[in-house]
Amino acid sequence: MIRFFFSFLALLCCVAVDMSAQVMEDDFGSNQFGWTESVGKRGVAVIRDGVLHMESKGKPLTSTCYGSFDINKPFILQVEALAKKIDDDKIFGILLDYEDDQNYILFYICEDEANLEVVKEDKLVGRKQEALKLKKGKRVGVEFEVEYNLNELIYKVNGVRAMSYRRRVAKDEFLLGTSGIGFFARQGQVIDFDNLKIIQ
Repeated sequence: MIRFFFSFLALLCCVAVDMSAQVMEDDFGSNQFGWTESVGKRGVAVIRDGVLHMESKGKPLTSTCYGSFDINKPFILQVEALAKKIDDDKIFGILLDYEDDQNYILFYICEDEANLEVVKEDKLVGRKQEALKLKKGKRVGVEFEVEYNLNELIYKVNGVRAMSYRRRVAKDEFLLGTSGIGFFARQGQVIDFDNLKIIQ
C-alpha cells in the first residue's frame, strides 16, 4: 500500500511538471513575433546575427511585441542580455503590460540599483527602487527572470530576487491587462537580448 502511494505521488508530480509548457520561445533568428525595429534619433533596435540588438542614445529606446501567452494564467519569463558596459549611467531592462508608449510597466537596472516604473496614460503612477549589485565592466552577461502569479510580479536578476510589484486588484481582475512585452535601453547602453522563454 505504501509503495502504491509513493508511485501515485510520483505520477502526480510528473503530471504537474508536464502541465507547465513553454508557450513562447524566441532565439531571434528571425522576427517571427513582430518585434518593433527602428533606426533613428533614439538609436538602433534591430534583429540581427541571432539577437535583438539595441544601441541607445540619450532618450529611451524600446523594442516591443505581443507575446503568445495568456495574461489570465501565471507564467515565468526568462531572457538573457549581454551589455556592452555596466556602470551607473547606462541602463537597460524589460517591459511588461505594454499597451503603447503611454501605458506600461518598466523594470530597469544599472550597476547599483534596480528600478520599477508603472506608467498609465503617460503619467507615472508607481515607482520602486532597490539596491542591486551587478558585476561592473565591459561585455557583462545578465539573466532576467519575471514570475507572474496573477497579482504580483517578482523580478530576479542573475537568479537573485531584485524586487516585486503588487497592487490591489478587484475580483476577476488581474495585474496585467495585455501581453505586450519588450526591451528597453537608454543613456548610450548597447545591449543584445537573446533566448527569450515564457513558461506557462
